[in-house]
Amino acid sequence: MLIHVCCAPDLLTTLFHVKDAEFFFYNPNIQPPLEYRKREDAVRIVASYFSLKVIFGEYSVDEVKRWYSIVRDYRDLGEGSERCRRCISFLLERTAQEALKRGYNFFSTTLLASPKKDLSMIEEIGRVLEKKYGVVFYFKNFRKKGAYQEGVRLSRELGIYRQNYCGCVFSLLERKRRKPHVEASRENNSL
Repeated sequence: MLIHVCCAPDLLTTLFHVKDAEFFFYNPNIQPPLEYRKREDAVRIVASYFSLKVIFGEYSVDEVKRWYSIVRDYRDLGEGSERCRRCISFLLERTAQEALKRGYNFFSTTLLASPKKDLSMIEEIGRVLEKKYGVVFYFKNFRKKGAYQEGVRLSRELGIYRQNYCGCVFSLLERKRRKPHVEASRENNSL
């Protein structure tokens, strides 16, 4: 099975349910590039700690532009909207293509571990791609059985970077609008 990885904390949560898989870190949605590097480094740490095989997909200006062209008309819609549906579809389609190319029978995503994601939306997207590519979408609520809480605990214990927004520049701006006092406090504390 090939599992799309959105971030290290969700990867840790997913590991409580999946033991034998290869992972695919592909996220041209993550902005700015410094944020992408933080998340990539965190995934590398987890991969090294647990001896995981991780494929790192392309992160380039062209890939970011491709992603942006898919979501730009929906940029003003909030988290969980059509913008997110299109973004998740984009990421999972690339994962299904990679799974097919590598001969995997199944694909999935660590987004199923995030408490902020709509599982039914992800499953629906996965099933559409399953039919399109002939690779089965493995659906499971990875946050169940205390896995989410254990993933949080383990990420803190290992000192793994935990982001505070989904990843795209639009979700970052939404977060700043919702919690301007928190962001200002963080910026002042980092000086």
